[in-house]
Amino acid sequence: MVKKIRKILFLSICFVIVFSKINIFAYENNKTIKVGLYLYEPYYYKDKNNNITGYYNDLLNVLCKDSNITYEYVNVSIDNAIEKLKNNEIDILLGVHYGEDRAKKLFYSVNNISLDDQSIYTKDKNVVYGDVNYLNGKKFAYVKGDITASWINNAFGGQNIKLDLIEAKSLDECVNMLETGRADVTSLPKSYSLKNNYNNIFNYSSGVAYIAGNENSKDIVKKFDTIINEKYKSKYYNKLLFIYHKYFRKEIIVTNSISLFCVILLVVFISYRIIYPVIKKIILRRKIRENKEKNNFTLYYQPIVNPNNNEVVGFESLLRLKDKNNKILLPSCFLKDIEISNMYFEMTLWVLERAIHDYKIISNYEYYKNKDFYISINLSFEELENEAFINKIIDIANKNKIKKGSICIEILENIHFKDLEGIKSTIGILKNNGYKIAIDDFGIEYANLNMLEIVAFDIIKLDKYFADNIAKSKINNEVIKFMSNVTLLTNKYFIIEGVEEKYQIDEIKNIYHNNLYIQGYFYSKPLPIEELEKFTVK
Repeated sequence: MVKKIRKILFLSICFVIVFSKINIFAYENNKTIKVGLYLYEPYYYKDKNNNITGYYNDLLNVLCKDSNITYEYVNVSIDNAIEKLKNNEIDILLGVHYGEDRAKKLFYSVNNISLDDQSIYTKDKNVVYGDVNYLNGKKFAYVKGDITASWINNAFGGQNIKLDLIEAKSLDECVNMLETGRADVTSLPKSYSLKNNYNNIFNYSSGVAYIAGNENSKDIVKKFDTIINEKYKSKYYNKLLFIYHKYFRKEIIVTNSISLFCVILLVVFISYRIIYPVIKKIILRRKIRENKEKNNFTLYYQPIVNPNNNEVVGFESLLRLKDKNNKILLPSCFLKDIEISNMYFEMTLWVLERAIHDYKIISNYEYYKNKDFYISINLSFEELENEAFINKIIDIANKNKIKKGSICIEILENIHFKDLEGIKSTIGILKNNGYKIAIDDFGIEYANLNMLEIVAFDIIKLDKYFADNIAKSKINNEVIKFMSNVTLLTNKYFIIEGVEEKYQIDEIKNIYHNNLYIQGYFYSKPLPIEELEKFTVK
């Protein structure tokens, strides 16, 4: 018997709970609630298209959307709105000040939704801000039923300041009374849009306002409270606060917008200066390495010729790239990418290994069998200074057992005199490991004859500038003759670069030098390795 009673009691409780829940949700989801609408800018007002807008309108839209509740407006006045709510003619009213008498029949939200900040205005420009004694005896326009009139009377009554209260139906009518002289002062919400520049003589707050419902709609008010507490009271996501700032603290939105713009600008700057270069470098590296794997990089070789017997004594290797259409691209099309991606060291090592590989192939060509020749590769001063890089090219030389003097390292002539002692030992080590050493483009930038004695170069390559003006410039001719004599005295090979015309050859042949060689288009343009097999100097 006791078990039956307990079972019935349990089922009854469950029935009550389920039934009550169903009623609540049925009320929320199936019934459109009635919301009291009164025009009181900036809380409720009509825009230029005669649509209802304002802080309470935006707030209501958010709360109802997140609560899955539909609503409709019922026109009320500030004077009769509370009574209509008590009488169940409307379900919800936004912007209600708390009062003990009201609380007996109304159900208030726990969260307040606004702080009723007001300003007192007058047309009299002579009144200074804060002079509340000016209000004594003045005609004060107020909206009938607005709590602000009661607040002002109570606040200033103790200071023997009495106001002559004049009722109006709306805030617009209060302003009109002020404009036409039917009233001396009026009180307006701080964010009310005034067309004329009235004198603000006092700011105050009549307190906080809440959402209010009645006995039948208290569950809706609770639902709104739950939404506010769960979703919007967040440091990082406060939609309601944004709506409030939109109407009452526009300067915060402007400040936040400026801050956001600055943050975006900073992100763009950082992305452009730091992130983008890193990403670009990664993409370029991948692209360059892919081209290496697919053998799209190749070496072309320009012959270096002894003009006295037309024998080829060496080749300068020049990097080229095949595009997707097998068109050969010059370095100007891809060297910048290698520089941006910091792959000079890696590509130079690739060029060195390819040159060593190609040297063996060329050595088997009929014309070059049993002949001494060399292939040169270019090396920057930064690479020459890098100890790890130098160790790698020494390892490559030892691993491939290169023939002594078969591979020449051309160093660009941008070495300052103060650097000479530092690289002297490095060049000595390279020579001991089988490399021939040349200084390239000599005579243009930091040419210093002392370096020819301090550093053990094997070859001096004179810059193309001097060949271009040979026979036309006496100074150039004397420089060439002088360098020829210097290289003779120091027992170095002397190469003149950029020779393209026969008259240049004729002038050079007049120079006495056993080891004077020529490089330039007169003899040959740079050629792929396959064409070297049949190449001869005519």
